[in-house]
Amino acid sequence: MEEQKTIFDYLGQVMITFGFSVAVMNVLCLLVGEEAREVSTIYSLGKEGLSVATMLQFLVVAVCITGLRVLFFTDRIIRQMSIMVRTVCMLSAVVVVIVIFTVLFGWFPVDMWESWAAFFLTFGLCFAGSLAVMHLKEKAENRKMEEALRRIKGTKGRKACDRYQECEEKESL
Repeated sequence: MEEQKTIFDYLGQVMITFGFSVAVMNVLCLLVGEEAREVSTIYSLGKEGLSVATMLQFLVVAVCITGLRVLFFTDRIIRQMSIMVRTVCMLSAVVVVIVIFTVLFGWFPVDMWESWAAFFLTFGLCFAGSLAVMHLKEKAENRKMEEALRRIKGTKGRKACDRYQECEEKESL
């Protein structure tokens, strides 16, 4: 059963997505900002970082990505779809959103294959990184659940044993 989410859960997810994307883009600004300054609005400030306009665009993308996550991973909207199909559909939709933003805001030249190769490389690395983090988070949560289950079983086991001993004592009298 899926737990109820509040608006704060969604805002938190937007901020995590936004923060991660801004951090990655600032690292890229340091690495390639000066060279990409002339061809990309993202790197208009070169090594100085991202402009306010670019950060606001990234914030809107983060809202879109969170909306897509809700669409594809909430059973209330899509009921009969495997996790793999949901993931592929969401990734495809995210790429479409990014393509739209790239065209609208000139993030990089759409006719330069090198820009697209760099985008897909960065996107793939970020996706792989997020999968690794999700895997580690799931393992940690599973460990906590297993420990809680062991504690519950231990407590119930002692109570059952105590009740059994009490019953044996009564019968022997």
